Amino acid sequence: MRKRRLGFVLAMCLLIAAGLGAAGNVEPAAPAPQGPQLAPTFAGGWPYSIPPTGHFNMFVANAIELKFWREMHQLPLALYINATGEYTPMLATDWNIDDASKAMTVNLRSDAKWLTGEKVTAKDVWTTFYVYRLVGNPAWTYISDVTVVSDTQVKFGIKSATPLFVRNVLRKPIVDTLTYGSYAEKTAELVKKGLDSTSQEWKNLVADFNSFRPTTVNSSGPYYIDPAKVSQASIEMPLNPNSFLADKVKFKTLTIYNGDVPDLTPLVLSGKIDYLTHVFPASSMQAFERAGYTFVQLPGVDGLAIYFNHALAPLGDVRVRQAIAHVIDRNRIGQLALPGVSVGVKYATGLGDGVTESWVDVSKLNTYPVDLAKAEALLKEAGLSKRNNMWYLANGRPFELALQCPSGWADASTAATEAAQQLTAFGIKTTFNGIESTQRTPNINSGKFELAMSFFGTGQPHPMYAYEGPLLASNTGAAGVGISFPMVQKTSMGEVNFNTLIQDSVKGWDVDQQKKIISNLAIAFSETLPVLPIYSKEARNLTSNGLRTIWEGPENLYRNSAGDDNFVVYQLLHGMIKAK
Repeated sequence: MRKRRLGFVLAMCLLIAAGLGAAGNVEPAAPAPQGPQLAPTFAGGWPYSIPPTGHFNMFVANAIELKFWREMHQLPLALYINATGEYTPMLATDWNIDDASKAMTVNLRSDAKWLTGEKVTAKDVWTTFYVYRLVGNPAWTYISDVTVVSDTQVKFGIKSATPLFVRNVLRKPIVDTLTYGSYAEKTAELVKKGLDSTSQEWKNLVADFNSFRPTTVNSSGPYYIDPAKVSQASIEMPLNPNSFLADKVKFKTLTIYNGDVPDLTPLVLSGKIDYLTHVFPASSMQAFERAGYTFVQLPGVDGLAIYFNHALAPLGDVRVRQAIAHVIDRNRIGQLALPGVSVGVKYATGLGDGVTESWVDVSKLNTYPVDLAKAEALLKEAGLSKRNNMWYLANGRPFELALQCPSGWADASTAATEAAQQLTAFGIKTTFNGIESTQRTPNINSGKFELAMSFFGTGQPHPMYAYEGPLLASNTGAAGVGISFPMVQKTSMGEVNFNTLIQDSVKGWDVDQQKKIISNLAIAFSETLPVLPIYSKEARNLTSNGLRTIWEGPENLYRNSAGDDNFVVYQLLHGMIKAK
């Protein structure tokens, strides 16, 4: 048996859970004593809908989930540190992987309690994962079964040996049996009968679950959602006196203000906000700095890319895509899209540049600098010709393109307009085609586009996730034809199968071997250009550090993604942020 504690990680599904079961309503405990050592509140922000549209069944659309803030009231088994590739225990104390039995055993804290006073037990963990099984959560791609060994020990069967298995077990918020137990039990009964999501019984149970609306949310974390304190303006989360972290945190309440940039800007200027992940205009950021706020600069791990419709000639020709890459000035577009935030992509690997440098042999990459002469040579090699400063296809038709982009995305629209102008100046007449944001995914999935602005990269710890979007979700897994990129391609490494590389990149526990596969995947991506990454967003998260609060977390913690393994959540749970 090999002990794997704080091991390398990779996969995540911060899906959210809370509310289920016939017994479903939990009563909050009495408010915690508010000792003098605690500051009044720590304030953040996230958009949500109030009841009846918003609700507390967090598996269902419109749940009042609050994104990463959820881990302040419903803890996972462990947290994750990107810089070290390690987990730190939360509800779990340790975990062991036994390769021989294909199982991971997780031991739980004995002092963890719910808001209602009951202990957090292995049955709660079992319940959580069977609810995830009911709703088809991807965790069960890696998990074969979950077994309660004792009140403080639970065993997970390993369907697929991969760090993604570890992450899917350790990083999920754990919910309570009191609320969710009946649904978990019914799911287990269906599994015992040999039924799955294709059966009518399963579908009926899912439909029943989707309509369930618990009135409260049970909490294991240091704060809890009090329905009486949920308003259109904010949610005030009081201290949970039963949490083992109640004496660790430094604030009496956690306040989450409702809204997006326009709603939160005046709150920042009035000194009521301590942390936000929102992207503000440069003028607002300057005003915030003058008011004494500081910012955490995050590495760019994702951003916007141009998607090609490979089914349309001549875009299916790699030489044409490479020519376009040599025409578009990604640095200029990065400077224009979101000044101070967006940065032109250096490596066209499908990964953020920082991730690329950590995982890939960058010496083998074509960085596609602006080189109009090279672009001309590639187009001529592909059979195109140039007359009167405009390019023509081999059949004599003008080479013209339309670049789709949601009109409401200001930064992406700026980028798309500039890219269209650059291509047109080169002789490929390109028009900006503004669409509704709701059209973006359906248009790409159905192949109703020529060029389209969409996303690349990932905030997840494992680079594999960056390839799921363009190569799977928008290609082989699309509801329609998608981008129509053939997954078998000729490269400098010979013929490669992107599907095989993606699958192999997460197999086994050997991270060094996975790095070799990811490197090959990135090189093949760079050479074949299924999509062309344009700019990444190096987010600047607003903080009140030095103004209202003092932050004591280690610098390497800020390599965590703000969305997937939020560093502020980690700091708050460990008492690393306090009032000034």
